[in-house]
Amino acid sequence: MRPWLAAVLALLSVAGWGVRASLASPVLLTIYAYDSFAAPGGLGPEIIPKFEKKCGCQVRLLASGDGSQLISRLALDAERGKSGAQIVIGLDGPAAQRARGYIDSSVGGSGREELAPEVKAAGLPAGFVPYDFGYFAFMADRDQLKRQNLKLPARFSDLLRPEWRRNLILEDPRTSTPGLAFALYADTLGADWSKLRAQWLTLAPGWDGAYGLFLKAEAPLVWSYTTSQAYHQEHGDRSGRYQAVIFEEGQPIQVEAAALVKNSFNGPEGARQRALAQSFLEFLLSKEVQALLPTRNWMYPARKGVALPASFEGVPKPARVIRLEADPEKIKASLNQWTRTVQ
Repeated sequence: MRPWLAAVLALLSVAGWGVRASLASPVLLTIYAYDSFAAPGGLGPEIIPKFEKKCGCQVRLLASGDGSQLISRLALDAERGKSGAQIVIGLDGPAAQRARGYIDSSVGGSGREELAPEVKAAGLPAGFVPYDFGYFAFMADRDQLKRQNLKLPARFSDLLRPEWRRNLILEDPRTSTPGLAFALYADTLGADWSKLRAQWLTLAPGWDGAYGLFLKAEAPLVWSYTTSQAYHQEHGDRSGRYQAVIFEEGQPIQVEAAALVKNSFNGPEGARQRALAQSFLEFLLSKEVQALLPTRNWMYPARKGVALPASFEGVPKPARVIRLEADPEKIKASLNQWTRTVQ
């Protein structure tokens, strides 16, 4: 071999090289997710590396606030005619109905015969793959209750008593999925918003902000999930300081789902992206991921028969399950009424 040819071949070998490396570059999937899913210790950072290893692809998580903010981002993408993600994760029943126009409804999926009864009854629109569920409820800080000489409320109507004035932390229903759930729950129970307005200390933009204030002892009650009790027990709360509050009227159920974004599989990699994105939805229902949900998302797995950690044993379940309004027009009217009343 001529010396100069050997040198050129060696250079190409060291470089990688170019054409081959370009052809072998991994497909990129982008996912819109709510903040706690993408946060350190959340489900996202736990399962994304596992999926990347399985598929040989690259996954980028874009934290986009809470459920309503996810929808706003999808709407903005649709308006500008360019999608920023192929998958959206973290939309519940009411949010899924509002987001239907931005979702690829043709998606199927395996493992759905294994769904828990609570999930099967959710009635999600076509294209949405459920991966977990839970019950909304107030979490109470019993240390704060003791300092203020307060007793746990037994009914939703107890929250209107004078002692609960500025003692609740809620999420804004215009930006937060839990916040909207509380608003719809209150409407279902016929609550008087003009009276409720005086009872909350603040409306946080999302669950993360609200729960952070609660942990700083800003107020003794925060709107969250019954399974938040399991989180605290798992992390050392042996005295039962943090306790889920179950009302006699019942508690709302939430089923969270993921979906493919419509018109997001364009360009030369579109077909490969779509196949990988659908594989990710199926991955969410795999036994591997479902086993991680209780201690990463702090929700119940959508798949039946998944073993739960000991910290879930004491989590109370409501005797009555309330399914919230999901019709987008009725939700819009409810939010308009809420805005007129409280502002």
